[in-house]
Amino acid sequence: MAEKKITKMTSPDRTSGPDGQVHERMDVRPLLARGIDPLEQILARVSNLPDNAILQIEAPFDPLPLRRLMTGRGYDSHSVQRSEGHWQVSFRKQDGAKLPDFPDLPDFPVTRQGDILEMDLRGLTPPNPMIAVLKLIESGQAGEGFTVRLDRDPIYLHPELAERHWHAEIVEDGDNGIRVRISRENDL
Repeated sequence: MAEKKITKMTSPDRTSGPDGQVHERMDVRPLLARGIDPLEQILARVSNLPDNAILQIEAPFDPLPLRRLMTGRGYDSHSVQRSEGHWQVSFRKQDGAKLPDFPDLPDFPVTRQGDILEMDLRGLTPPNPMIAVLKLIESGQAGEGFTVRLDRDPIYLHPELAERHWHAEIVEDGDNGIRVRISRENDL
């Protein structure tokens, strides 16, 4: 009787590196191209990661808000731009993970209406509008509030604002985008 060879099946998105460390891979570009937010799938993958494993995500941009969220959950991250529209981002559980710095942004119009600062973020590619808002808040120069002009409702910005005790309210919605008032929550 011939000996039966048994081969171990592995998921095509899980490999071991030369150091024996498990590397999970996830390409979110097709999901984003179809308008699907991959956050829940990414969080599910991370929750199932073995200790000392690395989750490597292929994305069309550096997902800085995701990287900052993951830092808050104890994951260090590293991103590398492989080509135009292709970033590789790695996450690994690590104590004392440091928040990634906000990148420099392209220029955008900033005006003042009386004492209120207004930024026109229409036309910026994600996640740059969110980064611009968070940079302003974290800089301490936002005062009690400001307005932004955006292409669409910043649904992923709302939880980031709530975490910082700020909130957003759409005050104008038209063919040329929306105008959003962002203000500090009043402690009652």
